[in-house]
Amino acid sequence: MLTGTIAFATAGFWMLMIFDCVRNEPKGSSWLWLLIMLNFPGAVIYFVVQKLPNMDVPVPNFLKQWTMKDALWNAEAGVSNIGKSHQYVTLGNVLMEMGKFDRALECYQDALHKEPENTHAIWGCATIAMQRKNFELARAHLQTLLDLDPNYKRGEASLMYGKALYNLQQWSAAKEFLDRDVKQWSHSESFLLLAKIALNIDNDKVAAKSYLDTMLGRLKASPRYNYRKNQHLVRSAQQVLKTLN
Repeated sequence: MLTGTIAFATAGFWMLMIFDCVRNEPKGSSWLWLLIMLNFPGAVIYFVVQKLPNMDVPVPNFLKQWTMKDALWNAEAGVSNIGKSHQYVTLGNVLMEMGKFDRALECYQDALHKEPENTHAIWGCATIAMQRKNFELARAHLQTLLDLDPNYKRGEASLMYGKALYNLQQWSAAKEFLDRDVKQWSHSESFLLLAKIALNIDNDKVAAKSYLDTMLGRLKASPRYNYRKNQHLVRSAQQVLKTLN
């Protein structure tokens, strides 16, 4: 009886991951072949690598290290054999993805020593500073980055700069910058931060509700994948809206 239940559950999970893959992955994706060839183990790998990140659940570092060992090998070989700023940035990106922030930061710094205006290395340093809650250092890196490329990563640097100002509690500067960010990039998180400033700093419930309604309306009008990806922001916005009633 127990064996049959387990078999039914594993088959159901496998079919659910196949359905999700067909619906959400682009045509030609190798994930569908992996699911078909590996069956249940493939479904587990697909769930951990493709689904967990969108569910805002951290992937264990040991699993990242296992799945990225080839990428790490190749990146380290690139540094040893070529050793230019690009190779150091590539290695830094792999290490950061694996959660090895100290080594990643060293790689980004090495890249900057070779090429002081390497935007990707500056972005790596800023990302690690934000992760470590060193918001002033992150703000400085991001200011340099935005001076070099105001549209870096299609506005991701702009959003992070606004978040740094918000965490530094520089309310006036944060509000002014985030207002520009939503006009240019329409970042959902910028709308949410503006709503929190309006509510908690300016005591303006009308403005806070307007920001949140606009954010939720745009997310609901976006592709389903994008809406699911931003569920944590949707929940945060709904929680703030409850305080306005």
